[in-house]
Amino acid sequence: MGFAMSKHSVVIIGGGFAGVFAAHTLLQRGITVTLVSQTNHFTFTPLLHEVATGSLIAHDATFEYEGFFHSKSFHFVRGRVVHIDRQAKEIELEEGGRVAYGILVVATGSVTNEYAIKGVEHAYVLKSIEDAVELKRAMLARAQDLKRHVSVTVVGGGPTGLELIFDIDRMLKALKRRARGSDYDLRLVHATDVFCRGGGERIQAYIGRALKRARIEVVCGAYAQAITPSQVHTSVGSFHSDVTILCAGVRPQTDAFRGDLALDKQGHIPVHSSMQSVEDPHVFAIGDVVTIGNQPPPKLAQTAVRQAAIAAHNIGCLLKDKNAILTNYKPNVIGVLFSLGYGDGVGTIGSVMVKGVFAWYLWRTVYLFKTPGLWNKLRVAFSWTMDLFQGRNLTEL
Repeated sequence: MGFAMSKHSVVIIGGGFAGVFAAHTLLQRGITVTLVSQTNHFTFTPLLHEVATGSLIAHDATFEYEGFFHSKSFHFVRGRVVHIDRQAKEIELEEGGRVAYGILVVATGSVTNEYAIKGVEHAYVLKSIEDAVELKRAMLARAQDLKRHVSVTVVGGGPTGLELIFDIDRMLKALKRRARGSDYDLRLVHATDVFCRGGGERIQAYIGRALKRARIEVVCGAYAQAITPSQVHTSVGSFHSDVTILCAGVRPQTDAFRGDLALDKQGHIPVHSSMQSVEDPHVFAIGDVVTIGNQPPPKLAQTAVRQAAIAAHNIGCLLKDKNAILTNYKPNVIGVLFSLGYGDGVGTIGSVMVKGVFAWYLWRTVYLFKTPGLWNKLRVAFSWTMDLFQGRNLTEL
């Protein structure tokens, strides 16, 4: 089957890690790319918890697409895709209009899984810059009102939930030192007694000790069932909570494509190891939206970046030769690192456990180098350096 070429040979839906790194690699190969996204900027989502707690400001974790991709072959379209017409090889935008493609790359990422929790609209999430700023404002508003006390509950003890609750502890501790009379309590609600699966018993023990040192109340074996503005109701009881944050998991952001693409029960797009859709060789999918052999790869930044490189390579090959031999993606997590608050971390590199200041420093170094673009790397590094001397930014912005 030949590849029909349009004015823009490759269209990418979604501008997260997978979409941005795929676009960057394709542009390096001289291939025209159109990126379609609902926002005009990339958000470095692994650092959103630092924006929500004042270690970084919103500007540090974002960059504008057209200011980053300095190429005449790059085109940006702001909009939400509501339909993929695979027969006409066009995507339809909610705002009106269609964009033709030669090859389509779906990289729409994931959204918070709400698990049919009642009153979930009262919970905060952490998937965008707006979410981070809203969460920070809510915590500060409660901690600085007449009662000067805030009770925060994080639902979900995975990497996001853990990194967030430890950084919240640091932020509110700093606020307590500045503002006399202010106080807080933290609670972590988790469905199992295992934090960050795959880490091993030593890592679980290290995380447990860190939670105990921080005096964070841990409620394990509990599922959130309902959330109100002042309470979280779980399968083991109800708790007072001024600010409840849902970090219990994610699901693919593919609802708009039901009927256009074959999706599994969770909403993943089945792909071959070449990252091509199993039903259409003109459609690639990468990042959090895919499943390979009925098994979703780990939803990590390193996974998305690797898949983006494989997809871009294969697209380049196909545009030159429709019969080209394609490269296969093989899931391979090099290591996993978690921040447990300023100066502390834990994780693995291969089979080796790392912890403490070294793990935290390594975590920051890895994410710094994953930040796309030299200028953006320097900006984040500068903000982290300033944080050493002037402390956290406790304004509401």
